[in-house]
Amino acid sequence: MKYIIPQDKIEKVVFRYLDLNLKRLIRKESEYYDGFVFAYPDSGWGIIGYQEDGTLLVLRLFYSEVYFFFGLEISDLKSVIIKWAGDRFQLDIKEIIPITFEDTLKVRTEDD
Repeated sequence: MKYIIPQDKIEKVVFRYLDLNLKRLIRKESEYYDGFVFAYPDSGWGIIGYQEDGTLLVLRLFYSEVYFFFGLEISDLKSVIIKWAGDRFQLDIKEIIPITFEDTLKVRTEDD
């Protein structure tokens, strides 16, 4: 079944979707860069990473899921994710980069 979401409501709907699907993410230190990742409490890898230069790293698999679910243009998708992450995690985001390798979002462990 397909639903038509009015253009003026799409941001709110995507925010709600992201809130529901990512509500358990917590901030952890990154293994590979100056910044941090947002991961589930019991996971060693994140879904989203943030570099101190303002770059938001998003796991491509998740990025694609949102893209195909809502059928947004790439520029609209980037804009909505930047707004959502900036609002929810209090970040100053300058750009977003979808990444393929989850190792980039590895969480620093106590042993490191």
